[in-house]
Amino acid sequence: MKVKVEKIDNPSELNIESVEVHNDNNFSFKFYTYGGYIHEVNIPMMNQEDKTEDVLLGYGNIEGVLESNGYFNSIIGRVANRIGYAKFSLNKNHYQLYPNTPPNHLHGGKVGFNKKIWKIDNIEEKENSIKCVMSYLSPDMEENYPGNLDCKVIYELNNNNELLINFQAISDQDTLVNLTNHNYWNFHGHGVHYQNNEDHLVHINSNSICETDEQSMPTGKIINVEDTKFDLKNEFLINKKFLYSGGIDHNYVLKDQSMKESVAIIYSKKTGMGVEYFTNQHGIQFYTGNMMLDKYIGKYNKAYGSQYGMCLEPQYYPDAVNHPNFPSPILRKNNNYISKIKIKLRNNF
Repeated sequence: MKVKVEKIDNPSELNIESVEVHNDNNFSFKFYTYGGYIHEVNIPMMNQEDKTEDVLLGYGNIEGVLESNGYFNSIIGRVANRIGYAKFSLNKNHYQLYPNTPPNHLHGGKVGFNKKIWKIDNIEEKENSIKCVMSYLSPDMEENYPGNLDCKVIYELNNNNELLINFQAISDQDTLVNLTNHNYWNFHGHGVHYQNNEDHLVHINSNSICETDEQSMPTGKIINVEDTKFDLKNEFLINKKFLYSGGIDHNYVLKDQSMKESVAIIYSKKTGMGVEYFTNQHGIQFYTGNMMLDKYIGKYNKAYGSQYGMCLEPQYYPDAVNHPNFPSPILRKNNNYISKIKIKLRNNF
């Protein structure tokens, strides 16, 4: 295992560092303290461990990260996903949030956690793992959320080829918290197999999703996926028909929070590279990139477009605070919020 920390020169002269971690099997990842943005995840080729593929979409340089209005590979908070009409009530107080997807609130608001500089508290190096602990204090009423929220995120890579992301938070007032990671995966890589999301196989261990309206807002109903395009209980090959039908941007209901069984799997039919997800969260948003822009200039001078990346976002259900039948995203004063994500990186599907 090895780790390298460097300061990143940037036009805004912000104090941004990069952290690059390699395990003993030539799996690696690199991230920035700006938004916790994960810049690379590299997986070695099966039987050619010296050759790797970067399986994350991303920005070509730090300027792209700073200027972007998107959420590629970043920490999302205080509240990931959507809040209807950008408002909620808590303890008989009413809060109006910033409607950055009018009339709704998305991914923390005008300046979410993806645009904050996280402080490296500690890098812990062990024989079989390296973890980096970062923190950010979100002040009371930032983006109009109550409470001083003390947040930590721990990024870890180990010799089991697992990328672990743990979120922790505590507040001095009752508030809302729903933190997640927003990696945009494409397991064809950026090399000879580079293309859109076609020819990926996906499996999500869930029988139901949150029904949504035309604005992608939950209606409050939980619906069965049987005999619908949302049924991914068996491996499904993503094809042109699926993408032309609009893809998916829905929250899947997870029954098991034990992290003993994977809740989702995606891998490339072309490279055999992919991931298994484990989480202690109640839901996982599956997004196939149907609202991506038509063109991005990405890493390695590749031109990304609509449906070139897929996201798996473990979290509470969208708009949960406004639906009493959903698991609650309310964090009570001085209680601990803990969200765990384990991403098993593989090259042998």
